[in-house]
Amino acid sequence: MPELPEVETIKNVLSKIVIGKTIKSIDVYRDLTIEGDKSKFVSSLIGQTFLNMSRIGKYLIFHLTNDFVIISHLRMEGKYYEYNEVEPDSKYAKVVFHFTDGKKLCYDDSRAFGLLKLSSESTYKQEEMLAKLGPEPFEVKDVNEIMKKVKNSRKPIKTTLLDQTLITGLGNIYVDETLYASHIHPLTLTNQVTKKEWEAIISNAKEILSIAIEMGGSTIKSYHPGKDIDGNFQTRIKIYGRSGEVCPTCGHEYRFIKVGGRGTTFCPVCQMKKGAPINIGLTGKISSGKSTALDLYKELGAATLSSDEIVKKLYEKEEVATLIEKTLKIKFASNKVDKGVLRNHLILNPKDKRKLEKIVHPIVEKEIINFLDKENNPIRVVEVPLLFESKMDHYFDTIVVIDIDKKIQEERLYKRDKNSALYLEEINKTNKIDENKNKATYLIMNNNDLASFKKDIKKTFIEAKDRL
Repeated sequence: MPELPEVETIKNVLSKIVIGKTIKSIDVYRDLTIEGDKSKFVSSLIGQTFLNMSRIGKYLIFHLTNDFVIISHLRMEGKYYEYNEVEPDSKYAKVVFHFTDGKKLCYDDSRAFGLLKLSSESTYKQEEMLAKLGPEPFEVKDVNEIMKKVKNSRKPIKTTLLDQTLITGLGNIYVDETLYASHIHPLTLTNQVTKKEWEAIISNAKEILSIAIEMGGSTIKSYHPGKDIDGNFQTRIKIYGRSGEVCPTCGHEYRFIKVGGRGTTFCPVCQMKKGAPINIGLTGKISSGKSTALDLYKELGAATLSSDEIVKKLYEKEEVATLIEKTLKIKFASNKVDKGVLRNHLILNPKDKRKLEKIVHPIVEKEIINFLDKENNPIRVVEVPLLFESKMDHYFDTIVVIDIDKKIQEERLYKRDKNSALYLEEINKTNKIDENKNKATYLIMNNNDLASFKKDIKKTFIEAKDRL
């Protein structure tokens, strides 16, 4: 959806097209595009001349003679195209304004979510769609007014900034950019954002929006401010849509999560989450020390959950054992999963590992969601060996990855369990720690003595407490 800079750019482009034009006739091809009485819309505007254009938030405002005003919201795909009268209408034209000079303006909307509404100079700002809008960042002089409105809000700050009734004009692109510039995690609860942070948000939003307006907005997917015209702000975008790229400030990989259903990119180090709850995902290679780390987090006072323990309990259930037998075409001697039989089968049939994961991962994920929803402890740590493979990393604002040198890992594998070492080595080959460890908030190497390892883990816990 076009955001404030894009709509401002469209306004500037359209002003040169429509100002001074007189409406000869209007064709409405989709009645629902007109909010209100379609007949009145058409009859009132015929013979009127466009005098000026303005913008409020993401709304375009056309000012015409006899105090008539058209309010326009483009929604997802709305566009305006100017043509000569003899040319065909645009492909998805919903409303066409024919002018007395032989030109026409097509309101084109493939998704048909946009709207046009007739109003007047004296009343248009009182129309519900405009009256409920908050100030634009440029109009905010004192953040205390904003803070009063959201003092009890426990919504993520990203969700709050997308609420046009609080601040208008910021959409998905510019909220991600603003939060990155302000060093604020998108999941930070709104009532935990400090006055200093609110001032940073407003200041950075103003700067980012100003640059975007100057550069004609961002040409993302299907948005163009005018025919054969591109916005160029996408060349200045630092984080939006750049998941997997490396942050130039800290060298860590940007992460992607969903916040209120909206795709969101953030830096795991430059935008560490502050305030409860802090959800830590703990992962690492086999025999790297994950269990030791989880035990230590528990001793230090965190609420902990082990995915391995969830799986262990699952394997005790008859229905799970039966499902695995049927799916993998194997047989257990009892009514529970025989790990030895399962292990040997997977060594000989490595492709069946994926089939097993399709059974286990959804159940583990459900347990993790339940734990994070119901746990009252402000710091929660969940050990998930296959955090990235299972795509469960988006549940955690903080990720701790434990790494280990291959030689040391092999020594610990054989020391721990000679019988399963071969199987564990095969499993280890398929994990995605190496290719994802740059997404970690903390990357801890466990190649030295136990005391050093525990010291590193304890440091992450202390820093999490400080962030509360």
